[in-house]
Amino acid sequence: MENIAKVIGQNIDRLKQSKGLTNEDIGNIIGVTRVTVAKYLSGDQVIDSARLFRLASKFNLPLEWFLSTNKKSMSFMFRADNPQENFDDDLAHYLNKVLNEYIRILELAEENNVSYLPQAYRLHLKDNKLTDDDYELMQDIADKQRKAFGIEEGFDYDIFSILEKNNINVLALRLDNITIDGLSAYSEDKGAFIIINDHPDIPEERKIFSAVHELGHLIFHRDDYDCEPSELAYSKSRKNVNEKTADVFANYFLIPRHQLRSYKKYFRGFIGNFSNIFEIKKEFGVSVKALLVALLQEGYIEQKNFGFLFNSKLKQMGFDKTEPHPISHIKKNKKLESILRRLYLDEKVTSNKVAELLLLNDKEARLLVKAWAEEDYGDQYTEN
Repeated sequence: MENIAKVIGQNIDRLKQSKGLTNEDIGNIIGVTRVTVAKYLSGDQVIDSARLFRLASKFNLPLEWFLSTNKKSMSFMFRADNPQENFDDDLAHYLNKVLNEYIRILELAEENNVSYLPQAYRLHLKDNKLTDDDYELMQDIADKQRKAFGIEEGFDYDIFSILEKNNINVLALRLDNITIDGLSAYSEDKGAFIIINDHPDIPEERKIFSAVHELGHLIFHRDDYDCEPSELAYSKSRKNVNEKTADVFANYFLIPRHQLRSYKKYFRGFIGNFSNIFEIKKEFGVSVKALLVALLQEGYIEQKNFGFLFNSKLKQMGFDKTEPHPISHIKKNKKLESILRRLYLDEKVTSNKVAELLLLNDKEARLLVKAWAEEDYGDQYTEN
């Protein structure tokens, strides 16, 4: 068995990362200095049982959680404006239930392929901040990932289908809380999953960005996914450096800089004509805010102009929460629907299961499975 001090230290560190805590925060909870906490995390000193119990009680965890070396269960990282308020036990239970059912369907269809996932990288951050070298590395990784996905030069692609073709499962759900954009889950034996909030009030551009943002987490923070299904990991806020990393990666991925350069002629440090911005952002399939960030990073607009546009002008134009010239809704869950079609025709799932997983009412599900059967059996099909 692994050294008990190291096992406990690793699990305390998992808790620290998932809750966005500092060593000082943990020290205040259990009554020790941050130096002592650092020794606990490294395994150089074992925490006493009374303090471990205090930490476990604070986060409603069993003591056994800190002694576990199991790395096979699922947990999540996700984007939300205020995760500690917006992510409650009911939502955690619902997502675990949906994911477990989705995994069961994948296994039933023998589609649970985890043999290939994008290569994982780890940034060696200094003072918990991104440096120019980090930005350069993320741009390079984003370009390489586009090439690996076969979309090196393309604009017109379905990112949700692209991810699924590369063994990253994407599940679109309608979550009533629109402050939650996306989530991701990972385990070594189950693979990688991205959940997108497909609420109609969320622009498609934001859903696309969320999918690639979660891809960024899967690439750069794979070791940070918590391993206890009852403990859903999340970033403390969007100011968290992990969130910043995923945002930067997503921006580089969706707006390749070598392609953006061809539009440089439209900008001379400022934006005088918004129609150009609206046309360009639609070509890239991104939000206007994401495009403004890219233009600022590349020096095509100045900070003062960016601040005015990003924080004031868009809001004045009514585009604070909505998108100008929005792209049309993109059909999602194509892989899941294809798998369910095959399983239904093989009589391995019922129409009720189809309705449950595709979020359809009974009538919609009956019409869908009828269409599947007619496509497969033609005139030989008769409805029971």
